[in-house]
Amino acid sequence: MTNWGPLGQAVFERTYSRRKPDGTSESWEDTVNRVVHGNLALVDPVHHLDDEAGRLIELITNFAMLPGGRHLWVSGVPGRQFFYNCHRAGWGDHLSDHYAFMFSELMKGGGVGANYSASYLARLPAPAGPVELNVTASVSHDNWDEVAPLLSSPTAGAVVVKVDDSREGWVDALRLILDTTESGGGEVALDVSDIRPRGSVINGFGGTASGPGPLVELLLGVTTIINECVGRPLTSLDAMDIDHAIAKCVVAGNVRRSARMSIKHWLDPDILDFVGCKTDTGAHWSTNISVEIDDEFFWAHAAGIPQAKVVFDAVVDGMLTNGEPGFFNSSAASVGEPGDVRSTNPCGEIALEPFEPCLIGSLNLAVLGTDLAAASEAARLLTRFLIRATFAPIEDDRQREVVERNRRIGVGLLGFQEWAAAHGCRYSDIHNSVTLGVKLDVLYDAARMTAESYAHELDIPVPIKVTSIQPTGSTSQLSGHTAGIHPLYARHFIRRIRYADNDPLLADHIAKGRHVEPCTYTANTAVVSIPTRDRMLDDYDEDLIESVDEIDVDTLLATQAFVQDHFADNAVSFTVNIPEGYDRQELARALIRWLHRLKGTTVMVDGTRPQAPFERITRQTYEMAAAPAVGQAMDECSTGACPIR
Repeated sequence: MTNWGPLGQAVFERTYSRRKPDGTSESWEDTVNRVVHGNLALVDPVHHLDDEAGRLIELITNFAMLPGGRHLWVSGVPGRQFFYNCHRAGWGDHLSDHYAFMFSELMKGGGVGANYSASYLARLPAPAGPVELNVTASVSHDNWDEVAPLLSSPTAGAVVVKVDDSREGWVDALRLILDTTESGGGEVALDVSDIRPRGSVINGFGGTASGPGPLVELLLGVTTIINECVGRPLTSLDAMDIDHAIAKCVVAGNVRRSARMSIKHWLDPDILDFVGCKTDTGAHWSTNISVEIDDEFFWAHAAGIPQAKVVFDAVVDGMLTNGEPGFFNSSAASVGEPGDVRSTNPCGEIALEPFEPCLIGSLNLAVLGTDLAAASEAARLLTRFLIRATFAPIEDDRQREVVERNRRIGVGLLGFQEWAAAHGCRYSDIHNSVTLGVKLDVLYDAARMTAESYAHELDIPVPIKVTSIQPTGSTSQLSGHTAGIHPLYARHFIRRIRYADNDPLLADHIAKGRHVEPCTYTANTAVVSIPTRDRMLDDYDEDLIESVDEIDVDTLLATQAFVQDHFADNAVSFTVNIPEGYDRQELARALIRWLHRLKGTTVMVDGTRPQAPFERITRQTYEMAAAPAVGQAMDECSTGACPIR
């Protein structure tokens, strides 16, 4: 019997279980077998270990190892082997190099990060002429009434391009508008009659079609933005507006909640506009934002240079307002990197080169416990699993080139607090633990040495980096253990989970009396609130259990630095949760103390974002609630822009 976490089976059925040819849904055992055998099939069997399939199946079935959610969803599915959780969108010679890539990857279900600093945008051609966009559709289309107000008639003699009902067709429509403005402007006439009606089933990734409406709104929105920029380069906010319009379009089909990361350098003249772009939480909700800092920033701040001080103060104020932005330390991230890694995936655990994707999976230390030999063996097997995944087909030539050159992977951890408790260590004492530091070193060495030996066997470059700490948003819910290296949020809390508003699983929540409401950020999405009691209360001594509100900021950042030093050669995705009214100076002092040792830093204040993944409640409130659950795992990154399936 599967040892599900309290919400594990529901998350599995919502997110990872695929429809089988006979019309039934996969069991967990079906999914694990598909994932393992699909992964092994990527390389010649001569490169398999004895009974490697059986060892992987056992580890994953028991939640001791959890590949990234993308693997759980598409491994072993012909034509759908999009294993990469997230990507970095680069900036090429043409506007469409960036935007077509982002649109395509978001539609394939990945998250996308980008750097919007002036040093990149200055290379882009400015829109050279306005676009006159006219979109038409057949009056017989099922969604005619919905799209009719958005339509207009092409001019006489215009060449009307039919938009193909495919991911490639939608990307080509966007590309046509961008290429037209770059070449001097003119009319673009599009016919969306062939796009399947809203509510139609989408094969492959699942979900339902949005109909032509969201695409038409995207194309009209992008046209408006670029027409306002004719004759001048795009600003960072212009560029982000286009990306946000793309993300909103992707979300509309109930398939993805688009995840993005936007980064901008602290010396840019318009950096304060960027820092404040999410002050209104309704703006740019599809992206996380971070300010890029570097060694020059630390020198300038220590020297009292006004720009550094003003930017630092603005970021701290933003953190205390709504958790935005964070910091991204590009100097720290660049150590050991031969290329440009001035951007990250949406949750910040991996810095990437332009057009580079990331591959992730995690060891569940809560299950592996104190058995270091077993954990090391799991680390070796997961490393081999992820390296094989780099052989999967990649559609974009730029991606294939950087993957074959870097072979970057991210072996991560979850159940970190339970692991510490199993060693008799409270969370606040982890960063001073010699024992835990040594064990993390051993796990890192196991992954690194395996990566080197397996790369030599496969005759590929040794992976440039091998370990990272992911948020493990959805995957950690399968077992019900703490996500990544986060401590428990609270002993008792409201846990919010998002579903497509036509998901049949919602009926069960409603039947149990749970609160269901429309999502504030995303159309066609419902938010379920579940009163929750953390399972650690039953599994460990009370004096070993600490929630995040009982741990000071300095200790939280020290723990992140501890894991960065001992385990992660990529980065550590970690959100520092603080209570409302937290002392500003105390936060500022802690950040300055630790920023230079961290590759990324995020702070989130309780109560600053509507429908946050967690809301702390009292034991009494929990006991009085209808249909409570037991367990904890994050389904979102700090801002709600994630997860990735």
